[in-house]
Amino acid sequence: MAGSGRKIFQITRLPMAVLQAYAMVAIAGAWLWAFAQFWTFMVIELPKDLGPYSQMSSLSMFMHRAFPMRETNDIEFEYKFEHVLMLANVMLVLMMGWMPTRYELREKAEKLKKAAGKGKKK
Repeated sequence: MAGSGRKIFQITRLPMAVLQAYAMVAIAGAWLWAFAQFWTFMVIELPKDLGPYSQMSSLSMFMHRAFPMRETNDIEFEYKFEHVLMLANVMLVLMMGWMPTRYELREKAEKLKKAAGKGKKK
């Protein structure tokens, strides 16, 4: 087993992984809280401040139509812990990189060999 590669699971990395998972949930929660504040301002507070005869701005109209809150009758942006977890999972998947395949690793090794060979010839 001396020639085998690095192990995928290492028990020593578990505390760091748990910390990273909690950090991702905290970031997703903070993002949803900030978005809720921004949505409330753009969709509810800004049209109130502009007066009864004003029109909604284009961004306010977009946010009102793209993120409707029919459950609360459009009086506040509401989210649950499941939404925080879903956002954390989506952010995690977007941040992950694809693992290189065997073929890609072999090609990379061949390119490095060719580059090393050219360096020796000069």
